[in-house]
Amino acid sequence: MRHQTKIFVAAVVAVLLAVTVYAAWPAAPPPETKDRLTSEAMEQMVAGPMAVVRKDGLASGRARFEQLLAAKEARYGRDSVQVADLITAFGVELYLDEMTTEDPAELQASRDYLRDAIPRYRKAFGPNSPEVAVALHSFADADISLHGKRLTPEAEAALREALRIRRAALGPDDRETRATEDRLARAKRDAPAWPPNSAGSALEVVEDAVQD
Repeated sequence: MRHQTKIFVAAVVAVLLAVTVYAAWPAAPPPETKDRLTSEAMEQMVAGPMAVVRKDGLASGRARFEQLLAAKEARYGRDSVQVADLITAFGVELYLDEMTTEDPAELQASRDYLRDAIPRYRKAFGPNSPEVAVALHSFADADISLHGKRLTPEAEAALREALRIRRAALGPDDRETRATEDRLARAKRDAPAWPPNSAGSALEVVEDAVQD
């Protein structure tokens, strides 16, 4: 009986030590919100439509994607996470493909799909979710690229909203918050001048007049 008691006590001590070691072990940093939807997952989600884009052109690929999108909406709902993720995946893959093809139509389509995903993420997660910030940041990147690295008013508004969300939800020192701060600062610093008589140039004149 005494021997069994010793064994029991030893087992309890071992469990307590294990718990103590686990509690003292430094926790790994939480994954970034942007990593929820991995590049591998996005590629797989729209592999079919992207194969059609590369073989038969953008119009055919978009038609194939719209079929896939309709099926996903019928199954999960128009404003579901699954639908928002699918739209994002197609936008991102078109963006990456354009780096090879240099087809401005692909970049335009990418930007439009990424913008379309934003309100769906707002409804799926709520307007102040970091997931919405990811969508806003992604759209801004595509929009800036589409406009020759110029920071359009729409892209700036998207980055500012993403920054507001991340500061409130993740804190000012979070990696994602700092990434958006850096992206906005870089876009404002590196943006080439708007061409004369353009809408962007006219907007700058109005903004300068308001500030004066």
